[in-house]
Formats: sequence, structure tokens, C-alpha cells
Amino acid sequence: MSEELAILHEVQQADAELARLRKALVGLDTGDELAAQVEQAQQELGDLREQHRGTEKDSMDSDLELKTLQEKKSKFEGQLYGGAVRNPRQLSDLQREVQLLSREIGKVEDRLLELMEALEAESAGTQRREGELADMQERLAAVRAKHESAGSRLRQEIAELEEKRSAKAGQVGPELLKRYERIRERSGNLGLVKVSGTTCPGCQVALPSELLKRLGAGRQALTCENCGRLLFFPEGED
Repeated sequence: MSEELAILHEVQQADAELARLRKALVGLDTGDELAAQVEQAQQELGDLREQHRGTEKDSMDSDLELKTLQEKKSKFEGQLYGGAVRNPRQLSDLQREVQLLSREIGKVEDRLLELMEALEAESAGTQRREGELADMQERLAAVRAKHESAGSRLRQEIAELEEKRSAKAGQVGPELLKRYERIRERSGNLGLVKVSGTTCPGCQVALPSELLKRLGAGRQALTCENCGRLLFFPEGED
């Protein structure tokens, strides 16, 4: 029985290591959170570019409007100062038209200046966001590469250990193995503990002296009276 428990202890060690490896595999950064940030940044960059195109169109429209107003003003100024028009009322109307056009031109020029400043700011913002996006995409590629590499290594380790665990478990009697599995399922993956003192390593409760004597004899699979875990006392240890 002691030899069988020693093998079962190796199974327990494999189960503990498998739990650690599986937890590590699940805990690997998949990059999903960063990918969501990249997607959001791409959307924001698209919005910035769309806004910039809109500002460029407004600037072109305003520039065309300015040229049209300036042409009209030049035409009226030519009539006003060219000497062809002598009627005072017509001259007054032309002068008033030139003044109105001058005010409109001033407004459009102010708007063009604002649009130029906006274009400059938008261009800088777009370039900054492009740089941030490129950096995020680079980090995402690195995270995914690491996830693939580490995940592949962990899956291989898990597969190899599962095979070794299966081989060891095959050397344990079916009834004892079932008993171990039931205890492990209800005891946080710890169905068997190695006793090296006078307390149960599973629950830290003192073991009765009579139980310790029976453990030393190694004739049967005994459990802790407190936590119910199987107790393994290696041969040759006091």
C-alpha cells in the first residue's frame, strides 16, 4: 500500500502542476483588450480624417467665395473709379456695394484664417493619432506573438504531463484512484498530502498519535479526520 500511495503522490504532484500550467495558459494575455483599443483608435483616426476632409472642403469653398467677392468688388471699383459712371445716385449705389463687399470679404478672410488654424491643428492631431495607433498595433503584434509562443509551449507541457500522469495513474488500483479523485474534486485539487510532521499539510490540524502510528505501518490508505484528504507517509521517515 505504501508503494501505491507513493505512486499516487506522484499523480497528485502531476495534478498540482497541471492545475498551475492550465491557470497560466488561461491567464496569458490574448491581446483582446489591446485589440479593442486599436479598433477604437482606428475609428477615432477615421473620424479625425473625415473631419479634416470636411475642413479642407470648407476652406476650398471659402477660398472660392473670397475670389468671387474680390472679383465683384474689383468690377464695381472699376465702374466707381473708371469715370464711365457719372450719375451721383449710381455712384452712391456702387460705393455702398463696394463697402458691403469689403465687409463680406473681411468676414470670409477671418473664416479662412480660422479654417487654416483648424487644418493645422487637425493635421497635427491626425499625425499624433497615427503614431499612437502604429505603436499600439506594434504592441498588439508582440502580445499576440508572445501568446502564441507561450501558449504553444504550455499546451505541449500540459500534453506531456497528462501523458505521464495517465501512466502513473494506471499503476494505482481503481478503487484507490477513484477515492483519490473524489477527495481531490471536493478539496481544491488536493486529494493526497505528504505527511512529514505531526500535522496534516492539507488543513494544518494536528494528527492523532494513533493515526500517525498506523501511517508509519503503511498497511492501508488513511485519511485526515479533519479534512478527509489521503495521507502519505514515505517509508524510511520517522
